Amino acid sequence: MNIEIKEAQGLPEQIVELEKQASKEGFAFVQRLIDEYQSAKNRFDQPGEFLLFAYDQDKLIACGGLNQQWNDQEVEQGIGRVRRFYVLPEYRKHGVGKLLLQYLEKKARPHFSALCLDTETKSAAHFYQKQNYVYVENHPNYNYFKYLV
Repeated sequence: MNIEIKEAQGLPEQIVELEKQASKEGFAFVQRLIDEYQSAKNRFDQPGEFLLFAYDQDKLIACGGLNQQWNDQEVEQGIGRVRRFYVLPEYRKHGVGKLLLQYLEKKARPHFSALCLDTETKSAAHFYQKQNYVYVENHPNYNYFKYLV
């Protein structure tokens, strides 16, 4: 594997294939990424925000973005939200997700002091815990949190 991470300059054509696989697994968030990006609802273009894609050679294998974290009507200062994080099944447990998340965290540090996210699956929860995200009980907007050092 020769993994390369690139910052989005629009959605790549291959996002359709990534979405098909995510849908097969019951994940709708890659389709939401496409819909929100195309409608301009979320283009990861606010201060500190970005969208990343991981490639193996020329094949799109993963995506993940960072948005400002909002509470009700306002931005939560200093907190970024990991969004639309997906790795193709055949690339999981090979370090791709870890590499993508480390890149995301490094790029987030100048803008955010902490990151949060929400996940529903045990495998994703286990992955984030291994990356030092801490489970947060009963928070209305997210269930994992990590201070950036």
